[in-house]
Amino acid sequence: MSLNRPPDLSAVLRMSAVRQAVTITLAFLLIVLVAGAIVIAAFERETRRRIEDELHSRFAEVRDDIERLGYDPARYPEAKNERIEFRPGDSDIRSGIHNAPKFRWAFWDRGTTPPETDAPLDDLEHWMYFAGPVRGGQLIVATDLRRQDDFLQIMLKTMGLVGLGAALSALCLGVYLGARTQRRINAISQALSDFGAGDLSARVGGSPRHDDLGDLSRQLDTTLDQLDALIRQSRNFAGNIAHDLKTPLSRLRIRLDRALMAIEDGGDSAHAIEAAIAQAERITAIFDAFLRIAKLETGTARASFAPVDLGHLVDEIFETYRHVIEASGRTLALDKDMPETVSGDRVLLAQAMANLLENAIRHTPGHTHISLVAHGAAIGVADTGPGIPRDAFERVTQPLYRLERSRTSDGSGLGLALVKTIANLHGADLVFSENPQLPTKKGLYVHIEMSQ
Repeated sequence: MSLNRPPDLSAVLRMSAVRQAVTITLAFLLIVLVAGAIVIAAFERETRRRIEDELHSRFAEVRDDIERLGYDPARYPEAKNERIEFRPGDSDIRSGIHNAPKFRWAFWDRGTTPPETDAPLDDLEHWMYFAGPVRGGQLIVATDLRRQDDFLQIMLKTMGLVGLGAALSALCLGVYLGARTQRRINAISQALSDFGAGDLSARVGGSPRHDDLGDLSRQLDTTLDQLDALIRQSRNFAGNIAHDLKTPLSRLRIRLDRALMAIEDGGDSAHAIEAAIAQAERITAIFDAFLRIAKLETGTARASFAPVDLGHLVDEIFETYRHVIEASGRTLALDKDMPETVSGDRVLLAQAMANLLENAIRHTPGHTHISLVAHGAAIGVADTGPGIPRDAFERVTQPLYRLERSRTSDGSGLGLALVKTIANLHGADLVFSENPQLPTKKGLYVHIEMSQ
């Protein structure tokens, strides 16, 4: 569906917002009908009660006049809404209140009406009357119901028009809002479709609206940014792994060829075989590092977290690596400033510090000064070596990424990637900076900032 054209009717009817609007509209109409029926029934019941009371009262008043003064038609002229009739002698009309047979809006029992030949009035269609005996005959008092009838019709029409208008307004508003919402949903769908088709730059576009779809659009763009970075990282990773494994595999092939030639010539092949085994072990170490990173990324190691005293941890690492580093012509110092106790995996944190130390040994010249740092909730390694460019701080933690000057040195390019994974597992940040102890702002300081 095009984002620039409004959706067609079938698409509009499939919108959740429109369906909800239709459902609410139908429910509203049903409520209006039920409420209207209840209101009209209550109104008619109350109207009947009042009319009956008025008929009783008027009948008693006229009856008293006839009892005292006798019946005189001149005293009871025909009025617009009332009729009074006196029938001398016996009458076939049953005493009590009776409804006209065609009173349209009565929900109650209309009672019994006399035959038309004995009807007290010529037109009974809109009248209710009260008949009862008086001295000398029977008195009939009737009242016109057309006012109530007309009022009920007006009420019904008004309620119907108001209900229908409100329902149509709600439906139109629902369709309009549904169409607007659908356009935003289409933008999200189009961005996902384009991204899935290979356009890594496809984004929804930040919405200025602070509603659920706006939040979803912004969150989706953030997710697409992360996926874009991961895909590009995977592509770089494929190139790096091909480059980094090509050299040890080529060396392994050379070692095996030499061993085979030595065997064919009857010479000593042990040295060539040992070199081939060393190359195979290096390749195995690379894949072991990958497996270790993948396992750590699952997060299952968090179950073994326990309090770790960072001061004691760096003390142990210092004692373990001091002689190795000094034997390499470098110096190792311990820099502690109120180290704290944090929650983590002691073995993994020790592995991360060991990787940082080995990285410092591998990529710094002799006579470099290396410091093992534990400041508060941060642990790391600082050195006075050449450091790395600032624009490479983020890239060096990518698997198999190596600076050009480091590609000829030993190492798999996975040491810092493993440190980054361990830091992420602990909810910590891996921070790179120049060595703060050097006034020239050279060297390198890599530390893990743990959460307390």
